[in-house]
Amino acid sequence: MNTYTYKMSNNRNAVIIGGTSGLGLGTAEFLSEKGYNVVVGGRSEVKIKGVDFLYIDVASENSVKNFFNSLSLDKIDALVYSAGTTTAKKDITEFSTEEYFRVHDVNLLGAILVLKYAYKSISKAKGRIVIVSSLAARMFSQFSGFEYTITKTGLSGLVKQLAIDFAKDKVRINTIYPGMIETPLLSENVEQSELDEIVASIPMRRIARTEDIIPMIALLISEQNNYITGAGIDINGGQYLTA
Repeated sequence: MNTYTYKMSNNRNAVIIGGTSGLGLGTAEFLSEKGYNVVVGGRSEVKIKGVDFLYIDVASENSVKNFFNSLSLDKIDALVYSAGTTTAKKDITEFSTEEYFRVHDVNLLGAILVLKYAYKSISKAKGRIVIVSSLAARMFSQFSGFEYTITKTGLSGLVKQLAIDFAKDKVRINTIYPGMIETPLLSENVEQSELDEIVASIPMRRIARTEDIIPMIALLISEQNNYITGAGIDINGGQYLTA
């Protein structure tokens, strides 16, 4: 009888898009510590021991193309798309087409472009992909505009469709739906009274930390994941429950 052991392998290549802060940055640090060769892509340079940085603007196809053409990796074993932006909640009568496309181009179009130009290297490795969505895609957003909810929901359909398309190359792609994550940016932009209200609605009685989310990303991109694809994993402390 085989004994299952969870392990992280050395000499695997991981690319984190949107890895210059928050969850993406935490994931990059974690994977580097576990022996991955990690490249972070973003618009703001980060300096982390053992992690390489390359500039990318996911809203620009030329920038995405240049990013992947500049990679020195011979293959991509793991890809995490964690780039995202939002806009303030407002009435539909104040809708701005320009603002919508700013959010759409980062949250949804950016993911499509990244997959377009990364796929050759990912398929070569029979790799794994994790797309970071949001609890908003399962419910609604308490603080962001519907533009954010729409674009994060769009990622769900993208992953389901591509899971079928990618299966022929043994590439696995999944989505995670984290709840609100404790970051300096959160405390700077949300009043404490509002945070207290949110905490009261979470059965675990606290907001998520990056270390609550990273283990699931690590599992989904690991060599131990041989059969999970097209799935959506909720990580929200019981705030939203699925059957």
